[in-house]
Amino acid sequence: MTIRRLIRRRITRAFLQDSMGATAVELALIAPVLILFLIGVIELSVAMFINTVVEGSLKDASRLGLTGQIQKGSSNTQALVDMLNEASLGLLDLTTDDVSILVYENFAQVGQGEEYTDLDGNGEWTPGPYTHSDGTIYPDGEPWIEVNGNGVYDEDFGVAGMGAQGDIVLYTVTYSWNFLSGQLIPILDGLIPMRASIVIRNEPF
Repeated sequence: MTIRRLIRRRITRAFLQDSMGATAVELALIAPVLILFLIGVIELSVAMFINTVVEGSLKDASRLGLTGQIQKGSSNTQALVDMLNEASLGLLDLTTDDVSILVYENFAQVGQGEEYTDLDGNGEWTPGPYTHSDGTIYPDGEPWIEVNGNGVYDEDFGVAGMGAQGDIVLYTVTYSWNFLSGQLIPILDGLIPMRASIVIRNEPF
Protein backbone atom coordinates (compact mmCIF):
# COMPACT_ATOMS: atom_id res chain seq x y z
CA MET A 1 0.00 0.00 0.00
CA THR A 2 1.49 3.32 -1.04
CA ILE A 3 1.84 6.20 1.37
CA ARG A 4 -0.52 8.31 -0.72
CA ARG A 5 -3.27 5.69 -0.48
CA LEU A 6 -2.69 5.27 3.24
CA ILE A 7 -2.95 9.01 3.83
CA ARG A 8 -6.12 9.18 1.72
CA ARG A 9 -7.70 6.35 3.71
CA ARG A 10 -6.86 7.98 7.04
CA ILE A 11 -8.25 11.31 5.90
CA THR A 12 -11.45 9.64 4.71
CA ARG A 13 -11.83 7.73 7.98
CA ALA A 14 -11.21 10.88 10.03
CA PHE A 15 -13.81 12.75 7.96
CA LEU A 16 -16.42 10.03 8.43
CA GLN A 17 -15.82 9.88 12.19
CA ASP A 18 -15.92 13.65 12.66
CA SER A 19 -19.25 14.64 14.31
CA MET A 20 -18.64 18.38 14.37
CA GLY A 21 -21.61 20.27 12.91
CA ALA A 22 -23.98 17.33 13.29
CA THR A 23 -26.17 19.29 15.72
CA ALA A 24 -26.47 22.18 13.28
CA VAL A 25 -27.56 19.82 10.51
CA GLU A 26 -30.13 18.14 12.77
CA LEU A 27 -31.49 21.55 13.85
CA ALA A 28 -31.77 22.63 10.23
CA LEU A 29 -33.84 19.53 9.50
CA ILE A 30 -36.29 19.86 12.40
CA ALA A 31 -36.41 23.67 12.69
CA PRO A 32 -39.13 24.23 10.04
CA VAL A 33 -41.40 21.61 11.62
CA LEU A 34 -40.74 22.93 15.12
CA ILE A 35 -41.40 26.55 14.14
CA LEU A 36 -44.62 25.58 12.33
CA PHE A 37 -45.76 23.63 15.40
CA LEU A 38 -45.06 26.56 17.74
CA ILE A 39 -46.89 28.99 15.45
CA GLY A 40 -49.86 26.62 15.34
CA VAL A 41 -49.97 26.38 19.14
CA ILE A 42 -49.86 30.17 19.48
CA GLU A 43 -52.54 30.69 16.82
CA LEU A 44 -54.83 28.09 18.35
CA SER A 45 -54.38 29.56 21.81
CA VAL A 46 -55.23 33.08 20.62
CA ALA A 47 -58.27 31.84 18.67
CA MET A 48 -59.53 29.94 21.72
CA PHE A 49 -58.98 33.03 23.86
CA ILE A 50 -60.96 35.20 21.44
CA ASN A 51 -63.78 32.65 21.24
CA THR A 52 -63.96 32.40 25.04
CA VAL A 53 -63.89 36.18 25.42
CA VAL A 54 -66.68 36.69 22.86
CA GLU A 55 -68.90 34.04 24.44
CA GLY A 56 -68.32 35.37 27.95
CA SER A 57 -68.76 39.03 27.05
CA LEU A 58 -71.83 38.20 24.95
CA LYS A 59 -73.41 36.70 28.06
CA ASP A 60 -72.67 39.87 30.02
CA ALA A 61 -73.72 42.20 27.20
CA SER A 62 -77.03 40.38 26.71
CA ARG A 63 -78.10 41.69 30.11
CA LEU A 64 -78.78 45.00 28.37
CA GLY A 65 -81.82 43.39 26.81
CA LEU A 66 -82.42 40.85 29.58
CA THR A 67 -83.08 43.60 32.11
CA GLY A 68 -84.56 46.11 29.69
CA GLN A 69 -81.81 48.67 30.20
CA ILE A 70 -81.89 51.65 27.87
CA GLN A 71 -78.54 53.12 26.84
CA LYS A 72 -78.05 56.86 26.61
CA GLY A 73 -76.31 58.25 23.54
CA SER A 74 -76.30 54.98 21.58
CA SER A 75 -78.51 52.05 20.70
CA ASN A 76 -78.50 48.91 22.83
CA THR A 77 -77.01 47.02 19.88
CA GLN A 78 -74.14 49.49 19.60
CA ALA A 79 -73.59 49.34 23.36
CA LEU A 80 -73.43 45.54 23.10
CA VAL A 81 -70.87 45.75 20.29
CA ASP A 82 -68.77 48.22 22.28
CA MET A 83 -68.71 45.82 25.23
CA LEU A 84 -67.58 42.94 23.00
CA ASN A 85 -64.80 45.00 21.40
CA GLU A 86 -63.58 46.24 24.76
CA ALA A 87 -63.48 42.71 26.19
CA SER A 88 -61.39 41.48 23.23
CA LEU A 89 -58.54 43.85 24.20
CA GLY A 90 -58.55 45.40 20.74
CA LEU A 91 -58.19 42.12 18.87
CA LEU A 92 -61.65 42.46 17.33
CA ASP A 93 -63.34 45.35 15.57
CA LEU A 94 -66.97 44.28 15.48
CA THR A 95 -69.80 46.41 14.12
CA THR A 96 -73.56 46.23 14.55
CA ASP A 97 -73.69 44.29 11.26
CA ASP A 98 -71.84 41.42 12.99
CA VAL A 99 -74.54 41.09 15.65
CA SER A 100 -77.94 39.51 15.13
CA ILE A 101 -80.70 39.79 17.75
CA LEU A 102 -83.89 37.81 17.11
CA VAL A 103 -87.00 37.45 19.24
CA TYR A 104 -89.01 34.20 19.42
CA GLU A 105 -92.31 33.20 20.98
CA ASN A 106 -90.84 30.09 22.62
CA PHE A 107 -87.61 28.14 22.93
CA ALA A 108 -88.77 25.48 20.43
CA GLN A 109 -88.76 28.07 17.62
CA VAL A 110 -85.18 29.26 18.19
CA GLY A 111 -83.20 28.88 14.97
CA GLN A 112 -86.12 27.12 13.29
CA GLY A 113 -88.23 28.02 10.27
CA GLU A 114 -91.36 26.80 8.55
CA GLU A 115 -91.17 23.33 7.01
CA TYR A 116 -91.26 23.10 3.23
CA THR A 117 -91.19 20.49 0.46
CA ASP A 118 -87.81 20.54 -1.26
CA LEU A 119 -89.02 19.77 -4.77
CA ASP A 120 -85.76 20.58 -6.54
CA GLY A 121 -83.58 18.91 -3.89
CA ASN A 122 -81.20 21.85 -3.50
CA GLY A 123 -81.48 21.88 0.29
CA GLU A 124 -83.14 25.30 0.52
CA TRP A 125 -86.54 26.84 -0.09
CA THR A 126 -86.98 28.08 -3.68
CA PRO A 127 -89.14 31.21 -4.07
CA GLY A 128 -91.78 31.54 -6.76
CA PRO A 129 -92.66 31.46 -9.46
CA TYR A 130 -91.17 27.98 -9.53
CA THR A 131 -91.78 25.42 -12.27
CA HIS A 132 -91.24 21.81 -11.27
CA SER A 133 -89.70 19.27 -13.63
CA ASP A 134 -93.15 17.72 -14.10
CA GLY A 135 -94.47 21.04 -15.44
CA THR A 136 -96.36 22.06 -12.29
CA ILE A 137 -96.08 25.80 -11.57
CA TYR A 138 -95.84 27.05 -7.99
CA PRO A 139 -96.38 30.85 -8.10
CA ASP A 140 -95.56 31.28 -4.39
CA GLY A 141 -92.52 29.03 -4.42
CA GLU A 142 -92.08 25.51 -3.08
CA PRO A 143 -94.98 24.44 -0.83
CA TRP A 144 -94.51 25.12 2.88
CA ILE A 145 -96.47 24.63 6.09
CA GLU A 146 -97.83 27.97 7.26
CA VAL A 147 -97.32 28.45 11.00
CA ASN A 148 -97.61 32.11 11.92
CA GLY A 149 -100.25 33.05 9.34
CA ASN A 150 -98.32 35.89 7.67
CA GLY A 151 -98.70 34.37 4.22
CA VAL A 152 -95.00 34.23 3.40
CA TYR A 153 -92.36 31.58 3.94
CA ASP A 154 -90.25 32.22 7.05
CA GLU A 155 -86.79 30.69 6.97
CA ASP A 156 -86.44 31.73 10.61
CA PHE A 157 -89.27 32.48 13.04
CA GLY A 158 -87.16 35.13 14.74
CA VAL A 159 -88.10 38.80 14.56
CA ALA A 160 -85.42 41.48 14.81
CA GLY A 161 -85.35 43.36 18.09
CA MET A 162 -84.58 42.91 21.78
CA GLY A 163 -88.11 41.92 22.69
CA ALA A 164 -90.31 42.76 25.63
CA GLN A 165 -90.42 41.25 29.09
CA GLY A 166 -90.68 37.47 29.06
CA ASP A 167 -89.65 37.14 25.39
CA ILE A 168 -87.09 34.60 24.19
CA VAL A 169 -84.14 36.34 22.54
CA LEU A 170 -81.26 34.86 20.54
CA TYR A 171 -78.04 36.89 20.44
CA THR A 172 -75.58 35.82 17.72
CA VAL A 173 -72.16 37.25 16.88
CA THR A 174 -70.63 36.23 13.56
CA TYR A 175 -67.08 37.31 12.80
CA SER A 176 -63.89 36.23 11.07
CA TRP A 177 -60.68 35.70 13.01
CA ASN A 178 -57.66 36.83 11.03
CA PHE A 179 -54.86 34.37 11.74
CA LEU A 180 -51.52 36.09 12.27
CA SER A 181 -49.96 33.44 10.04
CA GLY A 182 -52.69 33.75 7.44
CA GLN A 183 -50.25 33.22 4.63
CA LEU A 184 -49.93 29.60 5.79
CA ILE A 185 -53.62 29.07 5.08
CA PRO A 186 -54.01 30.35 1.50
CA ILE A 187 -57.25 28.45 0.96
CA LEU A 188 -58.96 30.42 3.74
CA ASP A 189 -57.08 33.65 3.03
CA GLY A 190 -56.09 33.59 6.68
CA LEU A 191 -59.69 34.24 7.73
CA ILE A 192 -61.46 31.69 9.90
CA PRO A 193 -65.25 32.21 10.27
CA MET A 194 -66.31 32.06 13.91
CA ARG A 195 -69.64 32.33 15.69
CA ALA A 196 -70.95 32.72 19.23
CA SER A 197 -74.55 32.80 20.42
CA ILE A 198 -76.67 32.78 23.56
CA VAL A 199 -80.41 32.37 24.16
CA ILE A 200 -82.06 34.15 27.08
CA ARG A 201 -85.53 34.93 28.40
CA ASN A 202 -86.04 38.58 29.23
CA GLU A 203 -86.77 39.36 32.86
CA PRO A 204 -89.88 41.28 33.93
CA PHE A 205 -89.20 45.02 33.58
